[in-house]
Amino acid sequence: MPEESIIKEEDRFHEAKGEPFDSAVCPGCGCLCEDIDLTLENNRVVQAFHACSWGLSKFHLGHRFLREPKHAKLVFPARKEPTGGPLPVSYEEGYEQAAAFLLQANRVVFFGLCQMTFDAQLLAISLIKHFNATVYPSEGMLLTPFFKALKQHPAGIATQEEIRQLATTIVFWGANPLHSCPRLSPRYAVFAAGINAPERHIARKAFYTDPYENDTGFFALRIPITPENEVDRAKELTEIIEEGSFSVPKELDALVKAIESSPFVALFVGRGIAYSATPDALMEALFALRNAINQKKPCVLLPVISDFNAMGFYLALIQSGIDPAESPQVCADLLAYQPKKGDTLICIGSDPFWFFSDAQREAIQSLYIPVVSISSLQNQTTHAADLVLPVALTGVEAEGLAYRMDGVPIFLRQVIPTAQPTDFTVLKAIQERILTEPSHG
Repeated sequence: MPEESIIKEEDRFHEAKGEPFDSAVCPGCGCLCEDIDLTLENNRVVQAFHACSWGLSKFHLGHRFLREPKHAKLVFPARKEPTGGPLPVSYEEGYEQAAAFLLQANRVVFFGLCQMTFDAQLLAISLIKHFNATVYPSEGMLLTPFFKALKQHPAGIATQEEIRQLATTIVFWGANPLHSCPRLSPRYAVFAAGINAPERHIARKAFYTDPYENDTGFFALRIPITPENEVDRAKELTEIIEEGSFSVPKELDALVKAIESSPFVALFVGRGIAYSATPDALMEALFALRNAINQKKPCVLLPVISDFNAMGFYLALIQSGIDPAESPQVCADLLAYQPKKGDTLICIGSDPFWFFSDAQREAIQSLYIPVVSISSLQNQTTHAADLVLPVALTGVEAEGLAYRMDGVPIFLRQVIPTAQPTDFTVLKAIQERILTEPSHG
């Protein structure tokens, strides 16, 4: 299948005159593609090459899931009036109000934290430690089980470039790459030429596991599973690889043969594991499969991460002395959050109100739980929040360090100017006001 049919939005703009900005890093997903060539005019992006639809939306200051790029930037800080409408406030007033909400809380709960710079993540974690807060990372349903399994089964992680050059068998387990990381398949995993795959996808075998057929089937063979038998299917495949069995179920035959004939195997695991009855057990089984293959040939397992610096957040946790595999502070599924009177919610670079159940939203409202949203873009959370603090969009309006899904550090440059503060600046201002008060008990 030609690459052009995967990146449907690439090169969609007409030629435009303006100032070139070459090799920008895209903050659209965990791939952090660094080959985006832009044209700027009047401090805005008027043309983009090599970007997927998610990247285009980000560079046009909009949401990545919109079919058409649409400006969605927040303009000014605001607090909610008694009537429910937004009342503009200054940043200084916003910082004071945010600190007051935190200091009066019986329990502080953070949501998101995976779409911000690494230094801001470290600062956020210092606040989490100060308040002994609970955190629901926006990629927690994938990365919390991943780091739990990684702790029990230490494994080397190959870079995306190594996968492009060496892997000839690609398995997407619980991941639809076209919807999770649109350029992962065309740029790194399937359609790009490599040392072991000079003929691109013709030299590669791609597979995906899913209870239902989806558009990954245009270039990959489906391995049927159900949420109930998924762990057993992974264990069955592991046993076949370990024992070199001649008795292989028909639905696994092509995958087993591809693994046996491949010089390098790449397993990509996505958020689909969260639909398993036992996601931790499933991730353990996938690491065991990776280890079994690796006994015979190089094999790597990587998480397919949608939020551009989710890997950075988990690395920041570890650097700060919080074990994401063991700490009760780090939660996986935000649907497990049970609102309590005295909570304060801090939502950073995320939209948890999009995912909350009706019961959670109603409880937050009825218990008068303050909600602070630190965000670049308008979303359901900013509309529901008691306090909104706009920040510059990292990788477009602000620079900073992030980590790709493979753990490689990438520095994102500022593309266009803004008067808005960075996420680090906002958190630092709030922290300074908190530290002038007596220690939180």
